[in-house]
Amino acid sequence: MSRFLDAAGTSAAPHTTPGRCDLVALSSALLLPLDVACVLFSGCLSVWIYIVWFEPAGLAVGAWSSYEWTALVTGAVLAAVSLYDEKFGTRAILRHRASLARRYGFGFMIFASTALVVAFASRALDRLPAEWVVLWFGTSLLSTSLIRLVLARLIRSLERRGVLTEVIAVVGAGPLADRLIRHLRQTRGNRIKILGVFDDAPAGSGKGFRRARGSVADLIALGTTRPVDWIVLTLPCTVEAPLDSLVHRLKVLSAPIGLCPQNFGLTHPSHTIDYLGDGVPVTLLADRPIRRRSAVIKRIEDVALGALIALILLPVLVLIAVAIRIDSAGPVIFRQRRHTFNNREFEIYKFRTMRWTSAGATANLKQTARDDIRITRLGRLLRASSLDELPQLFNVLEGDMSLVGPRPHAVNMRTENQLGGDITTTYAHRHRVKPGMTGWSQVNGSRGATETADQLRRRVALDLRYVDNWSLQLDLKILAMTIPEVFRRTNAY
Repeated sequence: MSRFLDAAGTSAAPHTTPGRCDLVALSSALLLPLDVACVLFSGCLSVWIYIVWFEPAGLAVGAWSSYEWTALVTGAVLAAVSLYDEKFGTRAILRHRASLARRYGFGFMIFASTALVVAFASRALDRLPAEWVVLWFGTSLLSTSLIRLVLARLIRSLERRGVLTEVIAVVGAGPLADRLIRHLRQTRGNRIKILGVFDDAPAGSGKGFRRARGSVADLIALGTTRPVDWIVLTLPCTVEAPLDSLVHRLKVLSAPIGLCPQNFGLTHPSHTIDYLGDGVPVTLLADRPIRRRSAVIKRIEDVALGALIALILLPVLVLIAVAIRIDSAGPVIFRQRRHTFNNREFEIYKFRTMRWTSAGATANLKQTARDDIRITRLGRLLRASSLDELPQLFNVLEGDMSLVGPRPHAVNMRTENQLGGDITTTYAHRHRVKPGMTGWSQVNGSRGATETADQLRRRVALDLRYVDNWSLQLDLKILAMTIPEVFRRTNAY
């Protein structure tokens, strides 16, 4: 369920009544004692298997000294800590099998490597048979994974039977209540039950919206006979006294009371709470896509990789510059005004690929077309291989561009004789991050000129997907995908 503000106005995560949905959280807590028991049992079982297989003289579980038992208990505790997953229940009920497997695999690797390091440092390996250690790790892996499989199946079985269903009562009929209920049913499916919408407004005042099941008094009476996991207020919070009075009345029920943001369900991230000044809470409607530490990481990525690539390709840059000078008259570097971060303008650097004219061409700029007569013979090769873009490495080092980001379009560039902002209202949103030498749209088939309005809309949609989901891993993925894309020469001319 989405996060709400509680009655006091602070951020509150959804929670449930004990004995029902708390079973999901309880399943995560149960992993600690179950893992300890599994690893202890696996230690004893592995001793029995070791005795049967290898028949060592004088070895039995009962004959173990306090040293061996201490090592086994220490390993069991270490395994429980390493394998603990506080979101196990949530992942299980949402059927996130891949996430469960990754978290468990990573935890077991931490447990095994830490146990071996500690055993080696304390010289415990000198006293414990290597075969038994291998058997212990193997049986522990099997038993702890099986206990997770059984627990996950139990959680899903309880969900199918309705034991884990959240019962939600909505107070306040209107468009906000409709959006909230629609969102919950779309995202939570059979894991929620809407008890109903309750409102003290006169009947018929909510015409066009979901009909109220009853009044607030009816909800209070109903809450005494059946459990309620959440009471969500979908009322305006502009008048403090009526809201306080309503919360005071509803507090007779043992259920959390949440205030749903007024713009919930709209196109803004209304569930996000941030703070300004001296801790003043605000509902965040739009955020800087790459902020604080992430911005520093991206700049380090640009400077480090950009400088390394420029240094490696320096001989290539020199050879191309000489070839351009020999091929046709004019400057080696072509400069053009383009949009950058915050809708500002900057001069982009490219190797010149067209015949040189002294007249500027930024007004009513004509995009390069296939078989364009303005392109030189060398220019066709440079454009097809994207080598003409290499001088933008210096734009990256200067800070006007990034290695990865939306490709910068020329100022006043037109598609179908229209400016980008006239074709799609989100066109300028691309400029919320620095432009890049390559981007998500380029590696997804939207490389080169945008000759039609549909092509431009698709490119903007892909660019905004990158803006909204930036990560260092995504940048590295795009850089890796760019290499084969360049060799394919898709839509490059």
